Amino acid sequence: MKSLFSEVIFTRFHARVFVLLSSLVAAVFGLLGPFFQKEFIDQLTGVQGTLHLIHFDNPLAYVIGAFVCVLLAQAFSQLTNYLSTRESLYMQKVFAQRLYEKTLHLRVDTMSGKPVGEIVSLYATDVQGATVFLDQTLPTGCSTLFPLLLAPYAISILFDIPLWPTVIVMFTIAIFNSFMAFRQSKFFFLFKQLAAERIGLVNEWVQNIRTIRILGWTRHFEKNIFDKRVVETQNRITMVTNGQVMNAVSTSITFILNVIALGTLVLYSNHQVTSGELLALLWIVGIFLIRSFRQMPWFFTFAFDSWTSLKRLEEFLSTKNNQTEQLDSTPPSYAEERDEKYALQVRGLNLVIGGRKILNHINFDVAHGEFVAVVGEVGAGKSMLLLSLLRETGARFDSYHLGEKNALEIPFDEVRSQYAYVPQEGFIMSASLRENVAFLYDIELERDPMVEESLRLAQFDLSTERVEKGLNTEIGERGVNLSGGQRQRVGLARVHFHQAPIMLLDDCLSAVDVDTEQKLFEQLLLGAWSERTRLLVTHRLSALHRVDRILFMEDGKILDQGTFEELLSRSEKFREYTTTVAKEATEKKQEVSHV
Repeated sequence: MKSLFSEVIFTRFHARVFVLLSSLVAAVFGLLGPFFQKEFIDQLTGVQGTLHLIHFDNPLAYVIGAFVCVLLAQAFSQLTNYLSTRESLYMQKVFAQRLYEKTLHLRVDTMSGKPVGEIVSLYATDVQGATVFLDQTLPTGCSTLFPLLLAPYAISILFDIPLWPTVIVMFTIAIFNSFMAFRQSKFFFLFKQLAAERIGLVNEWVQNIRTIRILGWTRHFEKNIFDKRVVETQNRITMVTNGQVMNAVSTSITFILNVIALGTLVLYSNHQVTSGELLALLWIVGIFLIRSFRQMPWFFTFAFDSWTSLKRLEEFLSTKNNQTEQLDSTPPSYAEERDEKYALQVRGLNLVIGGRKILNHINFDVAHGEFVAVVGEVGAGKSMLLLSLLRETGARFDSYHLGEKNALEIPFDEVRSQYAYVPQEGFIMSASLRENVAFLYDIELERDPMVEESLRLAQFDLSTERVEKGLNTEIGERGVNLSGGQRQRVGLARVHFHQAPIMLLDDCLSAVDVDTEQKLFEQLLLGAWSERTRLLVTHRLSALHRVDRILFMEDGKILDQGTFEELLSRSEKFREYTTTVAKEATEKKQEVSHV
């Protein structure tokens, strides 16, 4: 991957050159101001100056020249800041877009190792921090570097004195400020890291606040957040203290430079020092250079800080989806198969993560319009099977066909467009009920009948579901004002609204009651969806009588498949599974009745 630092420097390189030239012109005009002042004072006092680059008979012309130089210096300085800010915003857009696309590209199994707080911090802090090179470091560096380079030569030429005393002092100050700035950058880096960790804790706390309160873990989470905040505050105090020391040194250094410059002028000048020369020298050292010395430590600080943000972004952008590990045994080879009557054909599906076989040589076909249930104990690989079909894992296939299309040769987006997916925990966004079903913002009101029909089939009755404003009811973030069953039914309504040929339903009936499940089967799963291809992961035995076929999984393998009666008659393990599920369901009912 191309270095982000090189992109910051060389993207739109002509604009970077304009920034440098603008800052250089500002420095040149800044130094011409003291020259005009020197000539003005010398002419008023009748003293012959040592350097006459421009001669005016009228002393007021020098005043006007000084004024114009100061004005142009400020104008080009502001232009430098404007150009730098514009380029910074452009690169922020580039980095944010790339970060967004990378986040979309990473699969579920890869993203599970990335805390939400870390990714939020990348967007909120590091995208802006990475472009500090442009809106802070570059203009600050230019307005620091050019005056520091030009001022000693200007002093030497204007006053005919040696360079070495001024250069030695400047070099000493630069070394000290670099050291202090390096310390400051470490504090900045720790500040961002601690902020990201705190955001992660707060995000976890907010997302699960009701469960945390119910389980009595509130104080534990609060303590973690407060402890992190204490460390963050201590680092901030140290950072501010270090910054104040840098500012104090930078502010006082101009006094030292004044003394050294005046002493050098008196000791080494070959002529009588004029009033104009003294004024010009004090102006260059005490006014022109003061901004440079004050900005010098912050130039290094911004540079180091931006570097850490660039590295954090590079680390995330270089993240690769987890590679599927090879199985110990070589899977059998399958010939290229394709049958038009099948909506889905899978051969040799394997998934190994962290040395564990999640899916092992999975083979199955699903006909167009067929209703298939996927069952098995927890950890059998059912949900990972659905995610692998969506290409959201690093699973490998010997062959994988969606109707007439080879799913291994078409883009991921085209594969996913063939599916409608309902996860175990229905996703709800902070928007109106209408927008949650349509999954669109600002949906046309003319489509309300389609939204209402989808909700009706999903057994979400607007008149009884505590949605006082109907489709306009605002649903809180993550569906906090909806029950689990309501969230699942909104998810079912959503996939009905968006027509897709194959339905992947991951235990999406677990939170609904028996009566609602009965209606959902009659009106939706076996009714409105009767011609769609359906794969249902479920733990409810009542659903198994209604499907066309069952895939029975154990330890990542399909042990057997067939109708409910066929599996009961020939598979002892399936009978044991159904007995266990029935027993757990009975115990759960007894617990509820006791409550």
